[in-house]
Amino acid sequence: MRLATFVWDGREHLGLVLPHPHAGGDWVFVPALVQERLELYASRGTAPYFVSKPRFFAGAAPDDMVELLSLGEAGMSALRRMHDFLLRFLEQSDAYILQVAGAPVSQVRLRAPVPRPRLFFGLVQNSPTVWRHIPERYHLNLFPQGHQRPQGSVLGQGDPVSLPQADLLVGGWNPELGVIIGRGGRDIPVGEAMRHIAGLTVVSDVTFDYFRRLMFDQPEPYDWFEDAMSSWGDKKSDARSPMGPYLVTMDEIGNPYDLLIYTRQNGFLRDRSHTGAMHLGIERTVHWLSSVMTLYPGDVIHMGTMGYDGSPTIDTWAPGEGEVIESEIERVGVLRNPLVVMSAEDEWRSTRSEGRVHPSPVVRDLIDLDRSSLADPSAWQPEHARHFWIVFKNTAAADAEGLQVRPYPRFLNAPARALAASGSEVEIPARAANLSVSCELACVINRLTHGVTAEEAADSIAGYAAMIGLHDSSFADVILEPATPQERNLPQVYARWADGFNVIGALSPLDDPLAHAFSLSVSDVGSAQGSTGDYRLDAAQVIAFISQFITLFPGDVVTLGSPGHQLSLAADGADGTTIRAEIEGLPAVEARLVQRRASDS
Repeated sequence: MRLATFVWDGREHLGLVLPHPHAGGDWVFVPALVQERLELYASRGTAPYFVSKPRFFAGAAPDDMVELLSLGEAGMSALRRMHDFLLRFLEQSDAYILQVAGAPVSQVRLRAPVPRPRLFFGLVQNSPTVWRHIPERYHLNLFPQGHQRPQGSVLGQGDPVSLPQADLLVGGWNPELGVIIGRGGRDIPVGEAMRHIAGLTVVSDVTFDYFRRLMFDQPEPYDWFEDAMSSWGDKKSDARSPMGPYLVTMDEIGNPYDLLIYTRQNGFLRDRSHTGAMHLGIERTVHWLSSVMTLYPGDVIHMGTMGYDGSPTIDTWAPGEGEVIESEIERVGVLRNPLVVMSAEDEWRSTRSEGRVHPSPVVRDLIDLDRSSLADPSAWQPEHARHFWIVFKNTAAADAEGLQVRPYPRFLNAPARALAASGSEVEIPARAANLSVSCELACVINRLTHGVTAEEAADSIAGYAAMIGLHDSSFADVILEPATPQERNLPQVYARWADGFNVIGALSPLDDPLAHAFSLSVSDVGSAQGSTGDYRLDAAQVIAFISQFITLFPGDVVTLGSPGHQLSLAADGADGTTIRAEIEGLPAVEARLVQRRASDS
């Protein structure tokens, strides 16, 4: 089956895509409307289906992709029965009854199959192209290396990749195999992983240098964290990650490791590659991610570049009207998107948005639904966060590591499911051996925020909170040396990603945020004290820097990171350990650790 999310008559729907035998071309049908119309068709005593009414879902048919996937095998089986029935019905019967249940694909606006993925994880360096020309590489550390994308980056078929003006646009894109989770779980065995996949899609991994240029303005050497921030930050930017056109179920695919991939610009072939060119396949990636966090229906993983990394543009080329990039994967589909450079007058700003349209479909949704700010900041809970932003190496202690002092934060984002509320029980992953604990200063964003200055950023902060940060050392413990800087440092990022590993307290105003003492205590381990004055950059500076190219959402969490005062404990025997952190002027935050076993999936 080919499944879509699309907008029709101003509403977003789940769609079932079929070739129409009489009208010609592909049509997309709304399952809920199909079921409704078929019931009407079968209601008269003279109807051929009067006795055996064609009903597929026990209740109302789902009208949302994640809702469908959450129904599990029962939902997909029901949709498959509808799919097979429609193929014959459209061919043999009076198909006029279904005219109001669907439309030609050419007359609707396709969105990404999962328009608002809570996990949008993209692998990097997952192909031989990253090492085959480097004779110094004697071994590889084979674990999924990648980053989390925010929802504001997501585009659908035909949506423009919107680029801010620059003197010279340097960048490119590549097609990647997108994997959509159908059945969630924890600690999924490799041999069971494919049973958790709903289907595949195409992802265009687009990057143009904006954050990257800001890094290049600084003197060398560059450390890995700022390198990752600038490279991946450009990929996380607004309207930069096309996905689609459809979710294609695995029964339509056959062998996912035997698919040809093509890249085209304005119809001209630029690159060919093959899905067999992966270090890590779908099964091992799903197994590894589920050892870190719970996977849920609708999570999206894209498997990294398998051909020419970036399909770069040439120096004399600049995107404009008529420039279209295409990413095609055999049996999965062709994803087409125009490139548009925004003039200064076109660029959207939260403080002067009148007459301008935001380039991100998800942001436009929030504006249209009047959800561009928190209705009641005092009622905010971690489940309201779509994104979780972490600043790394944000203290003077980083000098001891030989890192350059920079005017920008070394930021990355983690899945929002890594957040938990004060008082939570936090499961220690079965993979963990040792943990460290920090007390951190965090803030919550109260409105859509884009392009603000540090002075304006104060209006974007709903409040501050103390945060307990848990760090799992097991990612670093398995790295074999000699390792690349990425292999060596990325485990520090993943250390924060487990479910609920970032426990945040209640929000409160805070004057002079970088002038408050904090305390941290871990039962049976000890205590530590410090000051928020150890931070180099404050929340306003961080928000201003990120929001140059990435829109922050209401409810998002930003932590200034670990200030360097950490307590360590062994995971074995930590069951029942209590943690308390307090920052002067803010409510205390507490958590209790509980042991997780691999059998608890």
